[in-house]
This record gives sequence, structure tokens and C-alpha cells, in this order.
Amino acid sequence: MGFRVRELHRGELDGFLTCFEAAFGVDETSLSVVRNSLVNDPYFHPERVRVGVLDGMVVSHVVVVHRAAYVGSQVISLAGVTAVGVHPAYRGRGFGAKTVGDAVRMIRSRGYDLAMLTTRIPGFFQRFGFREVPQCIGYQCPATGLARAETSGDYVVERLDYNSHWPALAAIYHQYSMGRTGMQVRDMRYWETWPRRGTFPHGFSQDLDATGVIAIANGQMVAYLAAHCPPDFPHLTISEMAHLTGHEQAALLLARTAAHEFLGKGSGRVILHVGGDAPILRLLEAQRIPFEPEAGPGLMVMFPNRDWIRPAGFRNPDDAVEHLFRATPPIRWHRDGF
Repeated sequence: MGFRVRELHRGELDGFLTCFEAAFGVDETSLSVVRNSLVNDPYFHPERVRVGVLDGMVVSHVVVVHRAAYVGSQVISLAGVTAVGVHPAYRGRGFGAKTVGDAVRMIRSRGYDLAMLTTRIPGFFQRFGFREVPQCIGYQCPATGLARAETSGDYVVERLDYNSHWPALAAIYHQYSMGRTGMQVRDMRYWETWPRRGTFPHGFSQDLDATGVIAIANGQMVAYLAAHCPPDFPHLTISEMAHLTGHEQAALLLARTAAHEFLGKGSGRVILHVGGDAPILRLLEAQRIPFEPEAGPGLMVMFPNRDWIRPAGFRNPDDAVEHLFRATPPIRWHRDGF
């Protein structure tokens, strides 16, 4: 039986994970996160997992993550290309290129507005129509500076309990994200499955030093934050943060709380995964707490469908790239595992 590319069939998840483990050399904990993020993705469809099969064995794979995101008031469909891998025993035979090509054809045929991926080998993906653009994955500042930030307002800080707090989290995020370029559009299916997908961050895994906190004012939750400090990266990463309008100080208080907690655990700096227009950045600037953009691995984009570009206020794809990825400060796309 020759090599062919198709969607993932029922019962092939273990075969996919075996290939993924071999391709990337991940440990069991990381593999568990991959499994959970795939199985519990509320928008999962087998068609979006493209696998290369040889003699009944999965030897290559590409996962296309389906999301929607804001570009101003416009909502566009995003195809996040991830998990591009080939089993080491079958490399050098063009299987990876064939699988990526098949995924790109599927993305184009389904009319996605924008496709995105991160890579350290941009030349490989250029042949499929992707272009490299600048990426800002967040902002960094000294943990000592953030831990000393001054805040105002009468807020109570409590630990986040996802099972009881998620409806309030969803409401806060909905107000915070609406119309912010780069933020995802999250429906109730997203929030109901979030902890099972291994996010926020990584389900507060015991293998990570993670925390979640909320701010309450007059009995109402007004802000939340999730942060973690991976063992192999001794810096605090604030991976989720949102607040209701008028409660920017609550978000700063939560960031200060997390920084203070992790400062004693050796965190030298804080990475804030927030967009370029996040109010907390203006608060940090006002207190002269130094921060600067944190660059990530090479981001590449492709425009499978261009019908949304003019309604969003852009003249052409180049104009869209200039606004979305070269703005000052740059927009951080909220990718959630792309």
C-alpha cells in the first residue's frame, strides 16, 4: 500500500500520538496535553487532522486548529497550523511536504480568512504561500518592578476556582475581548471545555508551578488572571488576563499578586501575554515600570480568502499585514496553542 494523505480516522488517535512523540521527542506529560487539547477541542473535526499513512501506519501529520478572532469589529475565521511532523524513520521522502500541501488545500477549500503558524524553518512553508511577519508574543518586565506596583481601588483577591467561576470568567472575557484585534471569539462550548483541554494554563497541572486569581469588587468578580512558571523556564508567564471596563487597577493588582508570589520562587522577569492596546501596559508605563516587547519564533501567515480585507478597512493583504503585525506597539495574536 502506497503513501497517501487523508483525515484522521476513528481509532487512529494513538497512532497519531505515537508519531507525534517520535517526531518531537516529547515526554508523557506533554503528550497528555496534546491529547487533551485535541480530544476536548469544542471545534474539533477529524477533517482538520491530516495524516500521512504508509502501510496502515501514521508517519506524518498536520493539525489545523479552527478558531474565530476579532480584527476590530470584524470577525474572521482562523486556521492555526500546528503539529507539523514526520516520524524520524520516514524523513527525507517528501511525506511532510505532501501532508502540509494537503492541509493547505483543505484550508483554501473551506474558505478560511487567515492561516497562521510559527516555525524555525520559514523557507519550507514559503512554497505553500505563507509569508513571514514580525511577531510579538507579549511583553516582559522585571518581576521586582511589577511586584512593587502601586494600585488603587477596593478589591478583594481570591484564588480562582474554575468549576464555579467559569460563567463569570466568560462574561468578563466577552466584554474585554470584543473588538480587540487578535483576541479570540469564545463561545460557551469553549469555556465549558477549557480545563479539559489542558489550558489555563495546562489545567493547573501539578507538573507546572501555576496559579489563578480573581479580583472582586462589591461582591462581583471584575478581573481574572492565570499564570505559570514552567520548570525549564524560570520566568513567570501571565497567560490569561481580562477585566471589566473601569477595573484596570484590578488587573494590575492581580499581576502584582502573581509577581510577588513567584518572585520568591526565582522568577527574574514576567512575560505578559497581552495585546498591544492592553490598559495594563499604560498603567505600567505611568509608574515607570520598564517593559518591552517579547519576540517569539517566526510567525507566518497566508490569506486563503481575501473577501474580508476591504470590509475590515484594508486595501490589500500587504496593508493588512502592515496593520496587524507591524503596528506600534504590535498586536499580539491570542493563539491558544496554535
